[in-house]
Amino acid sequence: MKVAIPTETEKGLRDNVSDVFSRAPTFTIITITDGKIEDVHVIKNKAAEMDQGAGPLAARILKENGVDLILSGELGPGARNILETIEIKIGSAEPGQKVNDTIDAWIKELDT
Repeated sequence: MKVAIPTETEKGLRDNVSDVFSRAPTFTIITITDGKIEDVHVIKNKAAEMDQGAGPLAARILKENGVDLILSGELGPGARNILETIEIKIGSAEPGQKVNDTIDAWIKELDT
């Protein structure tokens, strides 16, 4: 499973969860296999600079990268609808929290 988290920089697991989704500067994409982190990579979000249409572009970028789940803070209704339409699941993340802590908490939820 591939999990994407909107992030502030390119620090991967050491980065902070962004307080925005569609216009987050980067997405940290984490591949989880059997409850373990297998791979981590960071992509730039081309939608971050857009005046309009950022939600659809951000969602398309994630779909093209094979993302199954997004862990994010608040999502606007447009972004939420698009993600649901393209079958990317939505989970919550606390803005400002470390990506590593966010993904660890999510993996622990899977085990329960």
